[in-house]
Amino acid sequence: MLCIDATCKIIPYFIGSNLIMLPIFSFIELLFFVYFYNKHLLSKPNKIIIGLGLLGMSYIITEFFQYFVFNTINVKQFQPYAKITDNFIVIIMALVFYYQKMNSFNETWLTNFKLNTVILLYFTVNAIIFLPFNFIINASGNAKFYIWTINVFFITSFYLYLTILIWKNGSNKLQSIFE
Repeated sequence: MLCIDATCKIIPYFIGSNLIMLPIFSFIELLFFVYFYNKHLLSKPNKIIIGLGLLGMSYIITEFFQYFVFNTINVKQFQPYAKITDNFIVIIMALVFYYQKMNSFNETWLTNFKLNTVILLYFTVNAIIFLPFNFIINASGNAKFYIWTINVFFITSFYLYLTILIWKNGSNKLQSIFE
C-alpha cells in the first residue's frame, strides 16, 4: 500500500494524472487474491475461480490499453470498471469459500471465517463506492469528500485488521519455533 501511495503521488509529475494507477492496482490486487484464495483459503484450487480471475485480469488489461495506451481517456468521461471487476471477483471468491466450508463442516479455525468476512465486507463496500467513480471525480461540492473519507476509513480498517492478524499469527509461529 505504501508503494502504491508513493507511486500515486509521483506519477502526476511525469504523466499529469495518477488515474493510471487504478487499473494497475486492480490488476495486482486481483492477482494476489486469486492466488491467496486458491493457495491458502480454498480446500483445493478451483478452476472456475482461476478462470474467472484470468477473465477479470484480461478485462483489466484491456481497459488499461484502451484508456492509457490507445489514449482514449477523457477525464470528464473516465468511467473505469477495473476496480468494480476486481471487487466482484473477490466477492465471488469469498462466497465460494463460505460455500465450501459450510458444506464440509470440518473447519476448525474461526480465524479463516473472520478473515473471509472482513474481505467480503471490505470488497462489497469498495464496489459500492467505486460504482459511481465518474461522479466522485467530477462532482462539485462536498459530497465527494464524504465518500472518499468513508473509503479511507474502510481501507485503513481493512489493512489494520490484516496487519494485526499477520502480527498475531506470525508471533504465534515464532514462539512455537523457539519453544
